[in-house]
Amino acid sequence: MAGRPEQSNSAHTADPPRRRLLPPGVAAILAATMTAQPHALRRPFRARPVYRVLYKRLRLPRPFVHGLLSGAKRLTVASQVARREALARDLGPDVAMALEEPTAARRFEPADLPGAAETAARCVELYRDYRADARDRDALARNPNKRFLLSVLAGNEFAAHPELLKFMVSRPLLDAATRYLGTLPVVEGAALWWTPPNDTVRASQAWHIDELAARQVKMLLNCLPVDAENGPVHFLPAALSERLRAEAGHRRGRFNDARVAAPGVEDKVQASTGPAGSGVLLDSSRCLHFGSRGNRADRLVLTFHYLPIEAPTETRYRLQLARLPEALADLDERQRLALGFG
Repeated sequence: MAGRPEQSNSAHTADPPRRRLLPPGVAAILAATMTAQPHALRRPFRARPVYRVLYKRLRLPRPFVHGLLSGAKRLTVASQVARREALARDLGPDVAMALEEPTAARRFEPADLPGAAETAARCVELYRDYRADARDRDALARNPNKRFLLSVLAGNEFAAHPELLKFMVSRPLLDAATRYLGTLPVVEGAALWWTPPNDTVRASQAWHIDELAARQVKMLLNCLPVDAENGPVHFLPAALSERLRAEAGHRRGRFNDARVAAPGVEDKVQASTGPAGSGVLLDSSRCLHFGSRGNRADRLVLTFHYLPIEAPTETRYRLQLARLPEALADLDERQRLALGFG
C-alpha cells in the first residue's frame, strides 16, 4: 500500500550469524596438534584365558596352542602385522645391542646403554617410596606363598612414569628386539620386581622357560648392584637350552637342576651380576633361566617383555595404555608403535 513502509521478514532477510575466526597462525597450530595426536591402535583379543584352558587345563601341545592363537590374532590385526614386519625389514644394519641367534642373550654394562643408570636410579627412588609407605609389608601379607617376587609397579601403573616408558622404547633396545624377532614388537608387559631375602626354590626360582611365545625378548635391568647374594638371573644360551630340553623330553614346567649341573653344562651358566644399570636382554622363551633364588640381600629389577603383536598369549602384568602421556610426544613412529599408538 502506498505510503506504508515495507516490513522486513526477519526469517528470510536477517544476516546469518558471523563465525569468529581464529588468527591464521593459531588455527594452523591447533590443526597440526589435532592431526599429530597419537591414537591407540587396535590390539588383538586377550587370549590368556583361552590359553590357560587349552594349554594348562587340557594340556594340548604348546606349539599347537601357540599356532592356533597366534594365527587367530594375525587375522584381527593383519595390517599392523604387515606394517611392523616391513619396518623390521627396513631396519639398518647397525644394531649395537643385537642378540646373536645361538645364544639369544646379551649382557650389558651401564655404559653400553644410554639411560640405563638413570633409569635404575629412578626405580630405586620409587622402591624407597614403596617401602617408606609400608606397601612392602602389605604386599608380603597378601602374598604368603610368593614372597620372593613382589611388584613395586606393574602393567598400566607405569603410565604415571613416562620416563620409564621412554626407556622401554629407547631405540637401542627396541632395534635389538626388532632385529631378533623380525617384526617391530610391542612392550607387552612390564614390572618393577622386588625380591627380599628368601630360602625358597619354587616357581620361577627353578630352571624354566617362559611359555608366552615361541620367541620374545625380555629385558632385566639391575636397579641395585647385584652379586651372588642378591639372587641374580641365571641363564643358559638358547642352543644349549634347546639341546638339553630335547634330550630330557622336556615339554613344560620346571627343568631339573641335576641336568644343568652335569659336566660340560654347568660351566656354561651365566649370571646377570653387575652394578646398578647393568643387566641382560634374553629370549626367555628359548633360554633356560631362573632368578630370585637364595637371596641374602634385596634385589630390585626392572623387567619388560618385547613380543610380536600377534603373540599367542599375554603376561600377567600387561601394559596397554589408554592414551600416550604428553611427556612422550617426541617419540618416533617405531617407539609409538611399540607402546601401541599410531
